[in-house]
Amino acid sequence: MKKNKNFDEAIRLVNSLLARDPNNEDALLQIADIQYQKGDIGKADKAVDFLNAKKKDDPLALYIKGILEMEKNNREEALKILKRALDLTNGDNHEILRCYGLCEYRYGHREKGIQHLEKSFAMNDKDAEVIYNLIQLHMLESHYNDAEKMIDYYLSHHDQLIVVDKDLNWYDRKISLFVKAIETKPQKKRKNVH
Repeated sequence: MKKNKNFDEAIRLVNSLLARDPNNEDALLQIADIQYQKGDIGKADKAVDFLNAKKKDDPLALYIKGILEMEKNNREEALKILKRALDLTNGDNHEILRCYGLCEYRYGHREKGIQHLEKSFAMNDKDAEVIYNLIQLHMLESHYNDAEKMIDYYLSHHDQLIVVDKDLNWYDRKISLFVKAIETKPQKKRKNVH
């Protein structure tokens, strides 16, 4: 249901599970995810807060809470929560590491953020979102050679890529925009050497 953006139906189905088992952690996480995708950060936050109150050291719940804090632009809180989630997984969850890296980058620790994303890529080099984020950050930093390498990687591994919330066509459209931007970027004038 979520993939078709039929959020109300998805919420109805998950709520029917919660009616039978109000402590169903997976269902609470699903409600938070649906509300987040729907754009209702406040309702997503309530579901995650309820889960975190029950189970303080759940890396997935902390990860979602960290993302919500990022969306609310609560830098310090987002970094703290995502770091806690990362520590609980011993740094072995590439998705938490990806989001922690984006959070670091977003709040001014640009090089550190890119390094975390590169580590996330090393852990799962077929995750389309990680590849997309790396290309995006390299473009923002004007690291066009690095962006081109990641685009080449994306294209050469296209059939093996893993997607979660978006379909591969979404990434294809975004990557094609990056390719056009690189092709049309102003070239530095070369000095004539005689």
